[in-house]
This record gives sequence, structure tokens and C-alpha cells, in this order.
Amino acid sequence: MSSPTALDKKRAALAVLVPATLLLGLTTRVWASGESRDVLSQAVTEVTGGAAAPGVVGLTAVCVVALLGLMTGGRIIRAVAAVVIVLASLGALAMTLLVALRPVDTVADAVARELARTTAPAATGASTGWVWAAVVVAALLAVGAVLTAVSSRTWAGLSGRYERGDKPASGPRGEVRTTWDELSEGRDPTLRDAPDET
Repeated sequence: MSSPTALDKKRAALAVLVPATLLLGLTTRVWASGESRDVLSQAVTEVTGGAAAPGVVGLTAVCVVALLGLMTGGRIIRAVAAVVIVLASLGALAMTLLVALRPVDTVADAVARELARTTAPAATGASTGWVWAAVVVAALLAVGAVLTAVSSRTWAGLSGRYERGDKPASGPRGEVRTTWDELSEGRDPTLRDAPDET
């Protein structure tokens, strides 16, 4: 009997893809703005999410790829993908939250890149509503990733029939042979089940 919190593949896909898409969209918005006290940069600096935390985009893409592995892979692939999707989603959440909590550093780093400096100048900065929206969405992505990873233990991958074999036959030393094994060796497993013609 499945847990009440378990997700089927369709709901799991929505739980990951919806917040992932929203988070990617939010990285194009301004997450922090402020001014530098450097004489070469007196204008207001606005930093988008993609510039402030470029890793968020990459980690969100990793979540989507891991979701694909969870939905189509065999047992080992699902186990690996479950770990990857959880770690990637938590990483995206941590990066987003860091920008929201440290807007001054975000602005200073952006100004330093703009001026091609190795050290960040003194600056002022404030978080925007967009970054806090991104934090909420990233948290939803992390929750969806965890639920999906847990639920995936009960799923059957697309390669499950090849792993199990529809009608296993005994091989040498009592080893169980699958249809996939026979096909790999160039044999036609349908001939084994055909009725004898006399």
C-alpha cells in the first residue's frame, strides 16, 4: 500500500517541472539593486538572478534531467537520480537564499565584475521582491524533489521489462535467464514459446 504522500509519475513531474520552470523565469528578474561608492560607478546597479547566482540555472536544469532519469531508468539509475535531484534542488535553494540575505555583497560583486576588479568596492544594496519569490519557488522545488525521490522507489522504469524478463528460463548452473539476455546473444525468444509442429 502506497503512502498518502507518495506521488505517481504525473504528479511528480508537475511537482518538479512547474517550480523549475518558474525558477528559471525568475532568474531573468532583478534580485538585488544598489549603488557603489566607487567614483567609477555612481549609477544604480541592478543585478538579475542569473547574474547574481548563475549556479541556480544549472542546478535547476540538473533537477529536470534527474527527473527524466527517475521516470525512465532502472533501479540503479533511479537511486542515483534520486540523490542528484535532492542535492541539486537544495543547492538551488541555498544559492537563492544567499542572494536574498546578502544583497550588499551581490551588488558589490556585480560592480567589481563590471569594473574588472578582483576586489569588490563598498556598496549599498537591497533585495527585491523577485528574489524572495524565487526563494519560495526554490523551496517548493526542493519539497517536490524530495517527495519525487521517495516516491520513485515504487515506480517501474521503462527498462523494467528488460530487467525482469517476461518469461525467464534457466541457464547454466541454474542461472535465471531473461528475454533480454537471449536477444543480446542473437537468439529469438519467441521460438522457445512456439508450439511444437508435428
